[in-house]
Amino acid sequence: MKKLFIVNSRAESKALARFKSAYFDYSAGKETDTRVVYTEFAGHAAEVAAKAAAEEDLLVIACGGDGTIHEVANALAESDTPLAVIPLGTGNDFTRSVMDENHRSNCEVCIGDVFRNNFKVKDIDLIKVTSYDRNDRKIDANSAWCINVASIGLDTEVQLRAKGKVLAHPNSSLIRSTAYSTSALGCLFGNRHFDFKFNAKRADGKPDDSPKSKYTLISVCNASYYGDGFCPAPKAVIDDGLMNCCAVDAVNLIKSLYLITKYKNGTHDGYKEIDNFVTTFITVTATGARDLNGNYDGEDFSGHKVTFECVPGALKLAIFG
Repeated sequence: MKKLFIVNSRAESKALARFKSAYFDYSAGKETDTRVVYTEFAGHAAEVAAKAAAEEDLLVIACGGDGTIHEVANALAESDTPLAVIPLGTGNDFTRSVMDENHRSNCEVCIGDVFRNNFKVKDIDLIKVTSYDRNDRKIDANSAWCINVASIGLDTEVQLRAKGKVLAHPNSSLIRSTAYSTSALGCLFGNRHFDFKFNAKRADGKPDDSPKSKYTLISVCNASYYGDGFCPAPKAVIDDGLMNCCAVDAVNLIKSLYLITKYKNGTHDGYKEIDNFVTTFITVTATGARDLNGNYDGEDFSGHKVTFECVPGALKLAIFG
């Protein structure tokens, strides 16, 4: 099987250096069967992967963070070309659900397994996210496949603030490692409540329509982690044909500070202010004057109404080990 490495050239410098060194060592003598592309502009990873999807007997390896994985997964969705991932990003949240810590912490181990063909390809689910404007017209620019977690509400505001911190200090490992947690605390003291409702065919038999029209956030999960280790869906399975959802009520500041720790650690089940359920399809609709702001795999989107559909077996993923 031939190998195509798509590398985020804006990854942290030390991570890139380790990747280049390991790739040089393992690719020696295998130049005819492997190639590497370093991204040059926004969307470049998706462009390269889309062309590769037409090739036979090829493994595409996304080397970067969750944004890079998102781009490449969108290009390979519903194709026969498998995807492998090598974590070179800040949070590397999707990899928390699909590989052990040794692989997550050592790109050299991942690269070695790629060249030794030490992986198994399995079909996994994707979430199809579709955004609509107030006239119920699809917004193509805000619609995409999601491989990890999509969410609407407070966590999107947190993400925007965290991104700003990382961009302002691109070479600071401390800022990168703490940006999401510190931003979450800061946003809790601002606007915590967002006007939306949701409708879902729930596996627990509860009513399809949400009981309220104002929430702190809702997350729709294919895997378990996002936001540098926050765990909204500890029981999520990437190939079970279901999405794990978590809706958090519009709670006061004291309750928010308490629940955010539970939410981060994945121990938030059972609290009356938090609604956890599984479904195959869910619609979230704005109930106020402001459109919804959300993110899928860390990428921003917006719309008046957003649907989330679990599509079983939509992507072939190479799992190490």
